[in-house]
Amino acid sequence: MVHITYDEQVVSLEFLLNMFFKAIDPVSLNKQGHDEGTRYRTGVYYVTEDQLPIINKVFAEQQALLDLPIAVEKVPLRNFYTAEEYHQDYLDKNPDGYCHLPTALFEFARRAKDTNPKSRI
Repeated sequence: MVHITYDEQVVSLEFLLNMFFKAIDPVSLNKQGHDEGTRYRTGVYYVTEDQLPIINKVFAEQQALLDLPIAVEKVPLRNFYTAEEYHQDYLDKNPDGYCHLPTALFEFARRAKDTNPKSRI
């Protein structure tokens, strides 16, 4: 799980959610890339109720693009703990480490952030 702290004046929740949907397979349950199991369950865990309308909007827009139902869970955040140090900044520490994300997505995110951080992808 990744905990994201962001400034709404700099980047919108909608932007972050759309980036999230570009990074995952939203119809896959408990599997991303070659990783399988309940540890790989995708989800959006909100901390305040005012985030829910934006989350629901993005889920509906993403669902309209898909033939299968979205398998991403959407529930309030119940707990979070920081991962072990060796997992922090994993790809910085292990440039050749496994990641199911295509490197082009990282560049896409950089360009989107640099050109218009509040854009709607």
